[in-house]
Amino acid sequence: MLEGLTPPKPKSDYCKIDLMKSELSEKDYKILLEAIANAEAWGAKTLSNALRARGVSVADTTISKHRKKICACFRG
Repeated sequence: MLEGLTPPKPKSDYCKIDLMKSELSEKDYKILLEAIANAEAWGAKTLSNALRARGVSVADTTISKHRKKICACFRG
């Protein structure tokens, strides 16, 4: 029953924004990326709350790291 049980990847190895690609439709993922790119209209906490209200859980710190390009998406 538990064959193949392996520990999860360390959080430093992935970015939740990138993982959303497989969880959202292509259209929704594009909308997400546009909202993340628009920091003037969407503060990180405000965007996180709006997403959570729609059933998408992404922390404001994850959004901020992605915007600053310090997440796994932008590491060598």
